[in-house]
Amino acid sequence: FDIEVATIGQDKPRGICGSGYIDLVSELLKHGALDKNGKINRSVKNKRVREGRDGYEFVVAFAHETATENDIIVTDRDLDNLKRAKAAIYSGTAILVRHIGIKMEDIKKIFIAGGFGTALNIESAIQIGLISDLPRDKFIFVGNSSLAGARQNLLSCQAAKTAQEVAKNITYFELSTDPQYMDEYMAALFFPHTDTNRFPSVKYA
Repeated sequence: FDIEVATIGQDKPRGICGSGYIDLVSELLKHGALDKNGKINRSVKNKRVREGRDGYEFVVAFAHETATENDIIVTDRDLDNLKRAKAAIYSGTAILVRHIGIKMEDIKKIFIAGGFGTALNIESAIQIGLISDLPRDKFIFVGNSSLAGARQNLLSCQAAKTAQEVAKNITYFELSTDPQYMDEYMAALFFPHTDTNRFPSVKYA
């Protein structure tokens, strides 16, 4: 197998952005270059899979293809960090849903905010177990909602009043004190999850 690298402005790549990293891991999983434990598949015979200084690594772009004239790689250590981050996000969501007494499928809408959210590929995020495997039309991108909210708060008295009312009803929930959080977190340290029934649409090589 081989890969195609695309960049903003079609310049030579300098690194990997967050959303691009999720796309990459999703494709590695789908094509068998990465196992469900998040380890690069040592049995893959390809010039992009090799042993480096920190263990096995996957070459996203070779030095002659990059703007920095250095290989752009992801290592087993990089992938382990991503796995832990996605496990924390998914398990936090799972605990909150359980805490209020509903199921994932009961959620009507999921709003994804921020600059990261505007470029996130929903299919890739579900493939790696970052977000729940729900109907795709439930996910709504709202862009930089904090900036938009601040602007409305300054320009509209009604918006400012609404913001104050919402603030009064916010509840703080400490995940680390929930006895089931660590179980959820450990179960999510797998691509996409140890319980494959939670991700029925996800298929790997």
